[in-house]
Amino acid sequence: MFVLSYIQGEKHSIGKNEAINLIAAGQELFKDFKDFIVQMEAQFRDLSPKVTAIGKLKTLQQGSSFVDEYILQFKAEASQTDLGDTALVEYLKAGLNPTLFKYIY
Repeated sequence: MFVLSYIQGEKHSIGKNEAINLIAAGQELFKDFKDFIVQMEAQFRDLSPKVTAIGKLKTLQQGSSFVDEYILQFKAEASQTDLGDTALVEYLKAGLNPTLFKYIY
């Protein structure tokens, strides 16, 4: 019940309150903490990790960070997709700092 009390957000409050009430009534929802974690991960896991990674690539910007930091972030997200090199290069260029982009191209 202690861990459940830390779950926040309006869309989670109904399920959280229901679970707390069931536990308070003596019903065993989880065998142990490991079971709790397994069930929470199953409930809230990313159903489309490739789509999520592509979305992150679309919005990833270098900004004022060093280019090597940007590339590390980019590679981490790109490795989660099945995009080809042509698309990846376009996303990489789109996120570069405009000054650096003009200097390179």
